[in-house]
Amino acid sequence: MGKAFIVLLIGVLCSIGAYAQKPLNPPAPAPPKTRINLLGADSLVGTNQEPIVTRQFIGNVSFQHKGAILYCQTATQYELTNTLEAFGKIKIVQGDTLTVTGDTLYYDGNTRFARVLGKKVVLTDSKVTLTTRIIEYDIAKNRVYYPVRGEIVQDSSTLKSEKGFYNTRSKIFNYKENVEIRNPKYTITTDSLQYNARTRMALFKAPTLIKSKDGDIIASSGSTYNTETQQSNFKGRSKVVNEQYTLTGDTLVFDQKTESGVATGNVEIVSKKDKVVLTGNKAIRDGKTGFTKMMGNAIMRNGSEKDTLYLRADTLYAYEMRDTKAVAKTDTAKKERKMEKLIAQGNVKIFRVDMQSKSDSLLYDLKDSVIHFFSKPILWSPKNQSEADTIHVYMKNGKVNRMFMINQGFVIAKDTSQNYNQVKGRKITALFNNETRIEQVIVEGNGESIYYALDDKNKLIGVNHVECSKMNLRFKENQVKRITFIGNPDSKLVPPKELTTSINQLDGFNWREKEKPTKEDILGVNFAIKQ
Repeated sequence: MGKAFIVLLIGVLCSIGAYAQKPLNPPAPAPPKTRINLLGADSLVGTNQEPIVTRQFIGNVSFQHKGAILYCQTATQYELTNTLEAFGKIKIVQGDTLTVTGDTLYYDGNTRFARVLGKKVVLTDSKVTLTTRIIEYDIAKNRVYYPVRGEIVQDSSTLKSEKGFYNTRSKIFNYKENVEIRNPKYTITTDSLQYNARTRMALFKAPTLIKSKDGDIIASSGSTYNTETQQSNFKGRSKVVNEQYTLTGDTLVFDQKTESGVATGNVEIVSKKDKVVLTGNKAIRDGKTGFTKMMGNAIMRNGSEKDTLYLRADTLYAYEMRDTKAVAKTDTAKKERKMEKLIAQGNVKIFRVDMQSKSDSLLYDLKDSVIHFFSKPILWSPKNQSEADTIHVYMKNGKVNRMFMINQGFVIAKDTSQNYNQVKGRKITALFNNETRIEQVIVEGNGESIYYALDDKNKLIGVNHVECSKMNLRFKENQVKRITFIGNPDSKLVPPKELTTSINQLDGFNWREKEKPTKEDILGVNFAIKQ
């Protein structure tokens, strides 16, 4: 009897333990935040299978949920999870302007998240249309995502990308991978771009290329571009390229329609038709007038690699002119311009292999190959030095051909014997040979000269000091070979034994060869070495 009692007691305890493991009242599933409401359907089939309750609808089915209307042909509604699976002629209508259409819909009423699939899924929001194969629409957060290649059309612009995001409230798109915008006026290609459909403003998040009939723009990440006005604000190294010129800067504000803008930081402008390059810290360009202002370490380079003229100034002003002959022939030539005039102001220096100069300002007429130097300039050519209040230099075949010196002209020619032949006068005309050596000097008004007379063996005979209102001197190897006087000259030959500094130098003589600019002075040591 004792054993039976023990067995019975153990059985009762086990039963109690087993019963205790089961909850008396299992918790009910959390009710949905807001139920998806059926608006209508042609037919309804309902099933109750614990723990899931489903209802199936067929034909012209429509639901309403939190301001959104959902349309389809067939649908399965899961009431406990507050979700939908819908098929055929899917359409979501949100507000007055936004619709999404497709073939299949998965919708979660708790999170208000819709996933639409199909051969052609289309989102239309006012004037913007997105076409793709998959759209994930977070209605609660106003966010749309397409994870496969899509196409967006707005007005006359078409945009394609591998994937992208769209905020239905702010109307901002974020496009990712192989992004391309096509418009009759331009094409934009990049790898990441943000676009505001309201303002038509594009923000580049990767290096970007903009191509148009007016030229190309290469922009860095962080730049903005108004697709309607074609005005841009480029941050980071950017470049404008067209048939006439290239404009490059660390930052660039540019209007592509007018070809006007401001560039700052390591600016470079290349005028292709003239072989002219301008560099500096800041440039302002007016495309309508063809005017460009370069400031801060302003430098110009003009010519071929072996025969380049380098010019440096505090400020450069460049003026472009239209080719009137070309304009008369074709309409397309109306935009063709050439840089014809350049004004340099402040601490102006020039270097070329056969000519160097210093002046306060100058005007360079590229069309006529004339350089006008102002405010007591000084010029050097091989073994020659020229000074005056104003100097006009005429070039021929890229070399100095003629020089006109106005007021207080002073020319010094250093010969092979290291003698300084000197000419001064009110107005001086100097002619040069192909080696840019003085060949002839014509003096008009208050003429004075000192030249070293040599015999056939280049032995010094004496120094000839001549004063005459007008004179004509001919040189060879910087030595005076012939001199012609117009009027009554006052001439004196001083033998070598009697020479003194006061005798062999005209008043105002100053051989300033140490001031002669070098290529390094203009470009900087590091840049000149690279050249």
